[in-house]
Amino acid sequence: MKCFARWEKDDKAGVYFRDQTILQFGDNWDLKYSFILLNPGSALPKDENDQTDYLRSKNLPFFVEPQDDEKYVEFSIDRLMIDILKLFTSQFDGGTIRLYNLFNLKNQNSGEAVKQFEENKLHPKMFAKNSEIRFCDAPVIVASGGNAYQENLKTELVRHIKLAYQDNLYKLGKTAKHQFSFLKATPDETGFIDSYHPSYTFKYGNKTEIGELRT
Repeated sequence: MKCFARWEKDDKAGVYFRDQTILQFGDNWDLKYSFILLNPGSALPKDENDQTDYLRSKNLPFFVEPQDDEKYVEFSIDRLMIDILKLFTSQFDGGTIRLYNLFNLKNQNSGEAVKQFEENKLHPKMFAKNSEIRFCDAPVIVASGGNAYQENLKTELVRHIKLAYQDNLYKLGKTAKHQFSFLKATPDETGFIDSYHPSYTFKYGNKTEIGELRT
């Protein structure tokens, strides 16, 4: 299991940004699913070695070329990533899972992250550009959780949803007490999809299942 992403430090503002996160396992790089989450969690770069050429050599349809001084580096795999990978490695021998976020500021504490977002929301690295959101033809799972109801973040979620094929939309939803699953999703009249965040559904005695996802 490997993780690659772009990484940006803003020491002056005291914030860090991670985007274009690629989780890869097994022997192939086929895109299985994309997740829409809230923001990057605890995963950190393993080193500063530039992995851009390595990723570019894979000819990935979802690969976004870095700009200016940007580069891709390899990351550690945090708890949320491990939980997601464990679930999908039970279904596939290999592949790629993409993680997108409503905002790119790294902080595993969602309350603190939202506060930092409000303080830095004009930062040029805060949001992905439309051209950088490449779902291709793989299923897209909305799993941004309750924080996505906040006005600015709701706007971001709706923007992401509009960039997906509507027949490819799923959400992380509740099916019973302590039971969660990936379910077919349809946006409401505002373009919004309600969901749970996997940091909750994989913990606290909860169980998360593949559900209605195509496998």
